Amino acid sequence: MKRKYILWVVIVLAMLGSACKEKKKATTTAESLQLPVIHIVTEKEIPWDKRIPCVMSVVANHDSVSWSGKVKFRGGISSKYHKHSYSVKLSAAQSLCGMPENRSWILNASYIDKTFMRHKLCYDLFNMMGDNDLAPKCAYALVRENNQPQGLYVVMQRLNKHVLNIDDSDPEAVIFKEPKLFYPDSKMPAKDPLDENYHGQSYPDFEKGDRSAVIDEFRNFIVKTSDEEFYNHIGEWIDLQNLIDWHLFILFTNSGDGVLKNFYLYKKDANTPFRIALWDCDHSLGRDGDNEKNMLKHLPEERRNILIDRMMKSDEYVQRLKSRYTELRRSGIFSYENIEKLMKENDPYVRLGLEENTRLWPYDSENYYDAATYDEEYALILEFVKRSIARLDALLSPSKNPEPKL
Repeated sequence: MKRKYILWVVIVLAMLGSACKEKKKATTTAESLQLPVIHIVTEKEIPWDKRIPCVMSVVANHDSVSWSGKVKFRGGISSKYHKHSYSVKLSAAQSLCGMPENRSWILNASYIDKTFMRHKLCYDLFNMMGDNDLAPKCAYALVRENNQPQGLYVVMQRLNKHVLNIDDSDPEAVIFKEPKLFYPDSKMPAKDPLDENYHGQSYPDFEKGDRSAVIDEFRNFIVKTSDEEFYNHIGEWIDLQNLIDWHLFILFTNSGDGVLKNFYLYKKDANTPFRIALWDCDHSLGRDGDNEKNMLKHLPEERRNILIDRMMKSDEYVQRLKSRYTELRRSGIFSYENIEKLMKENDPYVRLGLEENTRLWPYDSENYYDAATYDEEYALILEFVKRSIARLDALLSPSKNPEPKL
């Protein structure tokens, strides 16, 4: 055991020494310009199905720090791309890239998004919308796997009990990742006989207690109750302000995948209704999840969601939706200027990693629908925002709101 520990220390020290030499060779490296470099060192090839031991080191601001943990590759459809995302669980909670301490982190390859911004823009926007509208905080870094460059990554918090402020002393507190709650019967995903955790319970540990019955109860409430019972008690099941904000976010960003999945559903404690937290937003802001351009040609069809469909039959809900949209426009949160401002804040950090990333993964690589460059894709997002605002102004506020200045 002692010999193995010494080996790990030697590997990490050699790796950090190499990183420092790179820094001295070129004054314009990412490290000297404040873009962290994350090194992942393993003794074995990283698998997809389970985490293996690793050492994760971060070189930033001429300093370095190393932690032990476990790592695996992650991704569904994105697993077909040659650039892989990582799921890392550290042995103890640590602050990464200036974000709050957490044990679990995602290093998102963001391969299909040439701006590396769609996730971060969507998460930042949703976080701005309200105190109870939660999404991961993000930062940028270069990644090395066993000293081999992997390009630019979006470093994300994993949504767990700490990030979602769960009261772990409350037996009714629970978190589900993409529960099969809002699908119509005809589109309900088939159950995997090898996976009993059908609704994606992530807290508490499914093996320590199956809490999925509450999802079935919620679905039965949506589907089977009378109108009177439904509209009188739906607010006891889900935070209606949070639901409205999520609904408007989907419309604003045209996040078609987000209508039925790509979210966490969580309950902080017995006295708090369910809330929705955002997750996975590469299908947004002018592109579909497979990278096909979508400048509002295909809309999210949010009424595929059985809860939204039933809520939209209520005049009161529709009026609240319109009023909230007007509020978000007047506050400047839903505005061209706000998105442009957020993009300008991200742009210097993204550009620090573009040279390495495009050398490894050129703009005309396979899996892209076209050879659009970073700058062209940047402009595409801004053009999309103009079109989306014009559409929603006409749809939700007949007397157009003037564009606010931030």
